[in-house]
Amino acid sequence: MTAKRFAIAAALSAAVLIPASASAFECPKHIAAAQNAIDKVLGDMKGMGKMMKRSDMALVHALVDDAKMFLASAQHNHAKPRGRYDHGRAIAKADAARGYAIGAEILHFKMMQAMKKMRK
Repeated sequence: MTAKRFAIAAALSAAVLIPASASAFECPKHIAAAQNAIDKVLGDMKGMGKMMKRSDMALVHALVDDAKMFLASAQHNHAKPRGRYDHGRAIAKADAARGYAIGAEILHFKMMQAMKKMRK
């Protein structure tokens, strides 16, 4: 009976402690994924400034700037958390940053396709 109580107590304490530590360890993965997405779109955009219209390039840059803003905020929430909630916010902001970067990449790709069609 004592072994059963010990197992239940261990399981309950693990259930309480794991989410807090998991949140802290999840942040770097999400932040790194967002940074990689931003770096990818910035790499794709290099040298394209002279090929695309300024107004089109400005739209892509606006999305990238939003992604950078969310990423910086996620890094801040992860570096100086006031609790588990801040780690959750860091993950959400990192995922939002990744989403903006992916949106910028798709927009850039579609604009490049449109340019190629116009040149034909």
